[in-house]
Amino acid sequence: MQTRVKDLMKKDPVIIPAESTLKEAARKMESVNCGVLLVGTKNRLEGVITDRDIVIRAVAKGKDVNKEKVKDYMTSEICSVEQDAPPDRVANIMRENHINRVLVEDDEGKPCGIITFGRMIRKNDSMQEIATVIECAVGQKAA
Repeated sequence: MQTRVKDLMKKDPVIIPAESTLKEAARKMESVNCGVLLVGTKNRLEGVITDRDIVIRAVAKGKDVNKEKVKDYMTSEICSVEQDAPPDRVANIMRENHINRVLVEDDEGKPCGIITFGRMIRKNDSMQEIATVIECAVGQKAA
């Protein structure tokens, strides 16, 4: 049986309101041990915010994370994949969009998880599937 995204994803992604401060987002990331949060509500996603977004777009530029809002630093475009997709489809999405994390949607199009490149590699026991994922991610046949 082939591995599916739902077998590898981190379930129940955390959603934070767009009006939250960057400090609140960072604290939430720390408390749930995850470097990405969905932004908006379960019924209306507005984007994603990552730990890297906070560090590169705000902290490195001397912004006050106690005052700056998530909505001003989030990425509005959300890439997603169906929970029953194979890992190589996610790797292709990551490569084509230059990202490391993808939202996973259930059969009704609702968010149900987050899949990361690292999670696919660490959780996948099949060396053949890992090789396929890496080939897709780099866009060429692995040696």
